[in-house]
Amino acid sequence: MQHAKTTMALAGILAVTAGCSVPFCEVYPENEGCPGFAGESGESETANPSETGDGDGDGDSGDGDGDPGDGDGDPGDGDGDPGCTELGCMCDGTAESCDPGLICEGAECVPQTCGNGTPDDGEACDDGNEIDGDGCDTDCTWTTVEVVAGAVHNCALIEGGRLRCWGGAYFGGLGYGNLENIGDDETPASAGDVTLPGDVVVVDPGWVFTCALFEDELTRCWGVGYTGQLGNGTTIDIGDDEMLGGLPGLMLGGTATHITSGGGHSCARFGSGDVRCWGYNGYGQLGTGNTTNIGDDEPAIAAGLVDLGPNDIALVAAGNNHSCAVTNADDLYCWGLNTYGQLGYGNVERLGDDEPPSSNGPVDVYPAGLPGNTSIVQLALGGGHTCALFSTGDVLCWGSGSRGQLGQANIQNWGDEVNEAPGDLTPIELGGTATAISAGESFSCALLDNGDVRCWGRNADGQLGLGLAGDLGDDEFPIVAEPIVLGGAAISISSGDRHSCAVREDYSVVCWGFGEDGRLGYGNTNTIGDDETPASAGSIDLL
Repeated sequence: MQHAKTTMALAGILAVTAGCSVPFCEVYPENEGCPGFAGESGESETANPSETGDGDGDGDSGDGDGDPGDGDGDPGDGDGDPGCTELGCMCDGTAESCDPGLICEGAECVPQTCGNGTPDDGEACDDGNEIDGDGCDTDCTWTTVEVVAGAVHNCALIEGGRLRCWGGAYFGGLGYGNLENIGDDETPASAGDVTLPGDVVVVDPGWVFTCALFEDELTRCWGVGYTGQLGNGTTIDIGDDEMLGGLPGLMLGGTATHITSGGGHSCARFGSGDVRCWGYNGYGQLGTGNTTNIGDDEPAIAAGLVDLGPNDIALVAAGNNHSCAVTNADDLYCWGLNTYGQLGYGNVERLGDDEPPSSNGPVDVYPAGLPGNTSIVQLALGGGHTCALFSTGDVLCWGSGSRGQLGQANIQNWGDEVNEAPGDLTPIELGGTATAISAGESFSCALLDNGDVRCWGRNADGQLGLGLAGDLGDDEFPIVAEPIVLGGAAISISSGDRHSCAVREDYSVVCWGFGEDGRLGYGNTNTIGDDETPASAGSIDLL
């Protein structure tokens, strides 16, 4: 953290000017300048007695020239120049009455300082203290926050590698050493940081478990472990009755640069471009060519690498029971459960359970009309559907469409029958360019480049944030609804099973949807977004 140096600089200035009445200097030895009147060269100007005394001999403290400051009560220095605007000068309360870099405070021009409790020009915030990580840092910038949603809980990665989690504490998924939900009758801030063995770099919660990459280049997971999703060779839950300060890292066979968690499995991408997955494998979602769980009685390294052919893997994402990845050749591959066509191959056959994920070749995902150099920049996998964000800002979803989550103004599944390639669909009408996407159980969301958020699909629990009931996207396009009222522009979004959270420009966090277990973080279990806007709930007390 780079701390502001303003306070130290100010102390030095005050030390130099002590004893000088600025701007009216008293007697100084010849050629010794008045500290309040430094010129551009850094040298001080020497006061002229004829301009500071009784220049006209009438007994008034003026120079007799009739200029402002000549004893008539108007501001000015009496030398014919405009009013003094330098350090220590009297000012009228406006920014213009002081030089750049100074502010008018208490009718005096003083240095603009971070930490005075007032956001001045050039400061994003100023809470008047010298504490980092409390929302406004000591350099008067917002404390950066990233929120990632799991199925029933969320974790916030706070600037400096700190982690706070809230929502359902089942099996210890929050990491606080107990099974007490957080956010149902207290705020996330009240729980404090999760005790961890180091600083977190990336975090991704799954279904009642959490995995994170740490600054020491190790991966650690906690929460439910009964299908090996913790990757440590046991099925013992971690975090339910023990703290995590001594939690060892997983044996992955490489240094992970990204991690993604789904319903009961996780995947790590290494710097080499390889991917390894562990945990529940009932549908081939680990991509190992079998249905054997990995991590329950062997370390995660026992899982083979996902075979997607000769190209390195650039992106990987885990859904409820399927996984997808994009290679550096911009090819998309998906594997695992395929009940609704979420793999995108025009059938409902599982893939990866007895064959490598590469065996079907890449998914035909690029819609006609997009530029030839278009690539996929983000994947979002839901309960039974898959969404892709393209470099053009277009969004496409396929798989289960039962609640309109594909955004195609119908409730048809897509990708489950022959001749149903995702690329045959038209990109979703969003009314803007998308910069990020997320997917829940049966709904999808997109963040647009103007900070708006739109969601579509199932809306039984307010997860679309529209303030009204009824699914969206089932017989109309998402664009027909207004963007979600968040109380400010969003910079990131993440969705869980039946809820979502967004981080706004000032790094405040707002959540909406199903409120059970306190997953929204407002100190209650109320659903938000079904008959009110998310903005009406305000931001959660996180820091």
